[in-house]
Amino acid sequence: MERENQNRLPDKRPGAAVTTQKPRQSHAKPAPDPAIGLADLIHEIRNPLNGMDTTLQLMGRHLSKVRAYEDPVMVSYVQSLRKEIQRIHSMLLDVQTLWRADLQFGPIEISILVGDILKTDPFSNGECGIHVESDVSKDLPPVRADDKLLKRALSNLIKNAVEAMPEGGTIFVSARVSHGADPEFLMSDSVHIQIRDTGNGIPEESLPHIFEPFFSTKDEKGTGLGLWVSQGIVQAHGGSIKLRSREGRGTTFSVALPIGGPSEQHAER
Repeated sequence: MERENQNRLPDKRPGAAVTTQKPRQSHAKPAPDPAIGLADLIHEIRNPLNGMDTTLQLMGRHLSKVRAYEDPVMVSYVQSLRKEIQRIHSMLLDVQTLWRADLQFGPIEISILVGDILKTDPFSNGECGIHVESDVSKDLPPVRADDKLLKRALSNLIKNAVEAMPEGGTIFVSARVSHGADPEFLMSDSVHIQIRDTGNGIPEESLPHIFEPFFSTKDEKGTGLGLWVSQGIVQAHGGSIKLRSREGRGTTFSVALPIGGPSEQHAER
């Protein structure tokens, strides 16, 4: 006997029985929003961290009262613990930054944004032998961007330049507008920001991994998330970031941002 074809069309002859199949109802629960879950998790982690940091502050005050704070070993214990807690806080903030879904886009003046960064960061006063040269025109067209996130991305790049020059050096910050198809970024109508330092440079074997999360050339000093976060923020704006570096010759980060912000297709990703 031939096997019955279960996928055959219904019999439409007069008088033929008609069988109607009801569509199956799906009782599957909608998938939870991962961004909300991550925000809750980070909140739960940061709460005990805040308690630990407060306890260490109180411990330091108590030790100073009983003069035990003069013990250099005890001082180093308290300082090391607080430093590690702040490091974890920074890591959580970096991760949370990339999961934000509420980017607030508006017209941003790059010259003002860069100026604010250079005023607020400690090297603006010439500390640690760091000198900054800025060539950012006030005539640049405003860029549609999230002010706080873009400031975070550029601050990370400038901070990276500072840390690459422990003996001091110079940071060059410049910006220009490109209306044609730029040969480097293949992006028209964009503002290009360049941050160059005269530091140690990055070893060639590290260059392919420099934007990977938790990868760092600073041993235990960095979280390995700063450049990863900067890249994610730039890409969320429909932009691109590139790196050129030679060991012993310094490093250059180049950022291209579309003047009109990310395209609709890019924003829906």
